[in-house]
Amino acid sequence: MRHILTLVAFLLVTTTISSCKKDNSTNTNCFPNTSTVRQITNAQATVKASGGKFYIVEQGTIDTKLNPCTLAQEFQVDNLQVTISGDVKLTSYAVGEPCCTDNFVITKISR
Repeated sequence: MRHILTLVAFLLVTTTISSCKKDNSTNTNCFPNTSTVRQITNAQATVKASGGKFYIVEQGTIDTKLNPCTLAQEFQVDNLQVTISGDVKLTSYAVGEPCCTDNFVITKISR
């Protein structure tokens, strides 16, 4: 009986710790036919909302926005401070699109 209680307590602690995890890895199959122009590793950034879309702005940049191909619902908060890692993809700009918005494949994001 004592071993069963110990096992149950262990499982409860493990479940609680894993549910508090703020790190969120995402799908990396976005923009499959484009080249990676640079990689970002553990950079401070801010999630911004604009026109119903969410962008990521790296700390220290002024006019460059990252267009994440997938951004989990929990991170879709305007002015949310995050730490990001991922691949910035080659972007070709069409007429009428804002310049300085690069496609971004998130490999890791956390609060």
